[in-house]
Amino acid sequence: MSVDPGNRLVTDVLEADWNEKLRFHAAAQQDYERHSMQQRRVADQEIHQKILSIASDFPRIWNDPELQARERKRMLRLLIEDVTLLKADKITAHVRLRGGHTRTLVFERPVPMAQLRKPKPAVIAEIDRLLEEHCDREVAEILNQRGYRTWQNLPFTRKKIEWIRVVYHLKSRFGRLRDRGLLTAKEMSAKLGISETTVHEWARTGLLHRIVCDNRNHSLYEPLRNATIVKGHGGRGAAQPVFTVTQSKQGAV
Repeated sequence: MSVDPGNRLVTDVLEADWNEKLRFHAAAQQDYERHSMQQRRVADQEIHQKILSIASDFPRIWNDPELQARERKRMLRLLIEDVTLLKADKITAHVRLRGGHTRTLVFERPVPMAQLRKPKPAVIAEIDRLLEEHCDREVAEILNQRGYRTWQNLPFTRKKIEWIRVVYHLKSRFGRLRDRGLLTAKEMSAKLGISETTVHEWARTGLLHRIVCDNRNHSLYEPLRNATIVKGHGGRGAAQPVFTVTQSKQGAV
């Protein structure tokens, strides 16, 4: 309205052009907003599908062996709001999820580690029985051959058998043989009046019965029952020692 009347025609043309540009801008703005809304709708659908796929694939993702424990903890934090534990004869866990739902889980109380590590009574009894005829190393080998395993599902070792024997007060193979009256080489040499070297030699030739009693191949010797030794001699007409069996009151031995 402030334009010079002589320029009104030019003003009308410019104003018409301006209004046309405004209509184009408004139409472009509407197209942009409509297109953006469609894109957001499509993106929301894709995100929704991805979320649903993650929920359905949760067990597969959770059990993936390459998934680190740190990532599993992050997954739990995204799902769980809090957990309330009640310890009684059984453990009850009230789980509140972030969506508002709750779950109640009931578990058996875990076995204490000290009790879990204890060998089973049947294993202790079997070790006690085997020690009558075998040393610790042999007992471990026999148990492994029969399929026995430790609480960690590992094979038995000599040290493990020794530990069980000490903790449960089981007599060693050496102690059991000593209780049966077997003698050391020194005791046998003193009893027979011969050297320890001769004791070892007679054991090798079968004149004395030797029993290996431990893991280091130490030996004990069965004492002679109702027998005497006629010693041999060297030189001309050399003779080997001879064992003679005496007669007991009940008859020949």
